[in-house]
This record gives sequence, C-alpha cells and structure tokens, in this order.
Amino acid sequence: MYEVTSAAIKTLAGQIGFDKVGVIGPEHANGPSWTRSVLVLALATLDAALDYEMYIEYNGRRRWYKFVYTILEAQGARLARVLREEGLRAEALTFEDSFSFIDLRMAAVQAGLGVRGLNDLVITPEYGPRVRFTALFTDAELEQDQPVRDYYCLNCTRCWGACPTGAIGPQGFDRSQCIAEFVPTPEMIARQQKLLTFPTPATRLQCRFCLDSCPVGQRQGTFYFDVVASSAKKG
Repeated sequence: MYEVTSAAIKTLAGQIGFDKVGVIGPEHANGPSWTRSVLVLALATLDAALDYEMYIEYNGRRRWYKFVYTILEAQGARLARVLREEGLRAEALTFEDSFSFIDLRMAAVQAGLGVRGLNDLVITPEYGPRVRFTALFTDAELEQDQPVRDYYCLNCTRCWGACPTGAIGPQGFDRSQCIAEFVPTPEMIARQQKLLTFPTPATRLQCRFCLDSCPVGQRQGTFYFDVVASSAKKG
C-alpha cells in the first residue's frame, strides 16, 4: 500500500515527470463531488518546442493538438492510475473545457507554486513563467500548501518591452492584443501570420516573447549538444 501523504504523493508525481506540485482544497475548483484535495501539477517548458500547437481539419473533423498539453494529460493520467490502484478516487484534468473546472493560474498561486507576474502569468522561482499546469482531483485528505509571499517583478518590466503588440504594460494585460490568442479575430489572424513562427501549414509556435524575456529562472536546463557531448565523453 502506497503511503497516502502529501509528501509521498508529491514524490510520486516527481518520479512520473512533474517539476512542481502543490495541494489546494476542493473549494478552489469545480471538481467531482467526492474531491477532498486538488493536486496542482507543473511541467517546466524550458524549450519552445513544447509550445508548438497544430490546427488541422480533415474527414469532417477539426483537430487541435498542443505538445505540452498532451504530456501533461499523459502524466496526469499515470498519476491518477497509480492512486486508483491504491484504493483512492482520482481523476486527472483534461484540456477539454478545463477552465470550467479550474483556473489553473489561480490554483497554482493558491498552491504556492509561484506568484502572478506583470505579464499576467505565474512566475515560479525555479523556471520563471516557463511552466505549464494541470490538476488532479482526489478523495485523499492531503495537507494543503499556502501561497508564497515572494514577488519577482520589482524593478523589472522586460516583458512589457518584449511584447510585440503592447498587450502587457502599465495598464495591465489586454487579452484582445495578445497574439497567443486561441480564438483569434480576422485582424488578430493577420497579426499572428506576421509575428509568429509557422514551421508547417498546420503548426504554429505560440507566442513566448513575455516568457523568454523574463530573467527569473532563465538559465535552467542542459540542452541537446551539451547532453550529447557529455554522453559521448562518458562513452
């Protein structure tokens, strides 16, 4: 029998592949009626490849895929399966209308994973805003985490200058100007075509200017050539 404690489940989530985990109460989400705790799970997106998304329509069906969300769903499903095998009820969030169940940014702040930054994203001390979230609902009674009191945007407005459309600035966040928009107007589509990267006709890189400009956690990660060179030396 797996030890059903907050610490043990966080360790398990880390082994599955999540980078940060926090616990909040069911009042912060619209989960199943049996929910006693909500795990807020984070995956660092240190490389832009995780933010590629694909829109394609064929055989009468429109399809949308985003690499990082597929990973989050798969890892969440693995964690839920392990918890169910231990006799708990557990259900991982999917990204089909996820906002109706939980506001992930607000939940991440409540779970102590980071704080809301000037770019309207959750800034974590380890990875800055380069992180994506999911959630898992369980009937386990777990010790809850508390919001952190740190703030990382003092004397820094780099994201304001990096935003190509002025969607963030002293006035706050203007979603109508953000080219990361998933349901764009014709005017926004024209902006996206001009400013975003499209490696294939069906694929775009979601805007990351405000993420990549943030200095918090910027130097995290060892990347491909360094990893390959290190492996070659060991071999």
